[in-house]
Amino acid sequence: MKRTENNRKHESGTVILFVTIALIGLLAFAAWATETGHVWSAQGQMRSTVDASALAGAGELLNASATAVDRNAATTASVAKGTEHHILGDPLPIPVGDVEIGSWDYDARAFTPELGTDPDVVRAVRVTGKRTTAQNGPIPLLLGRVVGVTDIDVSTVAVAHRSFAGTAGPGLVDLPIGIDCCKLVGTDPAAQSNCGDNKYCDFILSPPNPCTKDSDGSTVSCLEFFSSPEQNSCWTEFDPDNPGISVPGLSDIVEDGNPIEIGPEPIFADNGTKTPIVQDIYDRFQGEGSFYPDPDPNAVDYDSDGIMDSWTVTLPVLECQNPGDGCASGEPQYVVGFVCFDIQEIVVTPDKIIRGEFVCPTDTVRFARCRTGGFGPGGTVNTGIPGPPVLVW
Repeated sequence: MKRTENNRKHESGTVILFVTIALIGLLAFAAWATETGHVWSAQGQMRSTVDASALAGAGELLNASATAVDRNAATTASVAKGTEHHILGDPLPIPVGDVEIGSWDYDARAFTPELGTDPDVVRAVRVTGKRTTAQNGPIPLLLGRVVGVTDIDVSTVAVAHRSFAGTAGPGLVDLPIGIDCCKLVGTDPAAQSNCGDNKYCDFILSPPNPCTKDSDGSTVSCLEFFSSPEQNSCWTEFDPDNPGISVPGLSDIVEDGNPIEIGPEPIFADNGTKTPIVQDIYDRFQGEGSFYPDPDPNAVDYDSDGIMDSWTVTLPVLECQNPGDGCASGEPQYVVGFVCFDIQEIVVTPDKIIRGEFVCPTDTVRFARCRTGGFGPGGTVNTGIPGPPVLVW
């Protein structure tokens, strides 16, 4: 009898011991789970803060035409954005030293700090956010004290890149023409291999596709439309799904503007003379035909003789068609950028030619008449029309 009572007491003590151990384990697990959520919340808030800081810096890194770098403006914007956000109720001071200006290699996915001011290179901002013992104070833990941990360091890094324009919303491009990227850089195979290595203005000042204006004999660029490899410009309805490019569809775009998003999917293109479309573009330029008596609002009559002399438009640049099938391959083509082109003369017959000049941001008067705002990222050619900053890390 006494042995039974002793056994019961022994068993009771054993149960209490195991229950105590289990409770300690459960408490430790609860502490771990609670603090893990606490730390993840802090990490998520820091990630959002640092992302916003990098984007703010990249947004101020270049001027409006992407021709000059302002390192101080980028750093100031990044630092200011940190204090606008909070980590568990506290603002996140970002020291100037934790904002780096440099370049981004998309292929290698690597950031490189840069000391120069070349806007073709210096286009990225890297920001490091920290809540550590050494900076801003670590994240305090409550239940973690049960297992001897009172705080934890948290840090994260974000990189934002000021990309080139590669997509466009409805209405930003209102002529159904795509420019062959290789025709912007001449016949040099090295230049054609990467379409000028982003040095757009180094090539267009030559100019590409040279021809002579009827009005004054000056040398400009010609956009030529043929049913052969002679063409250097493509017709497009900006459609990524339908390879059929019709005269009525092109005419609708000339009449009413482009109603759809351009990119990031590749779009179909075509060659050919398309005489009615060249006529439509001429009529819109000069305010004749269905556009009578109103020329395009962006057209300018410099000498007040009733004939429009200049009409600046924004056109997409398509991936290199040469070597290739010259816009008539039946395969969709990627948009690699957008250019500003100043139309000055249009020949409808016998040839189908649009004469004018590609415009760089340094030509402030004419470039200001181009649509350069509202474009999205994704381009690989810097034509002075920037896309928005994007997070790349």
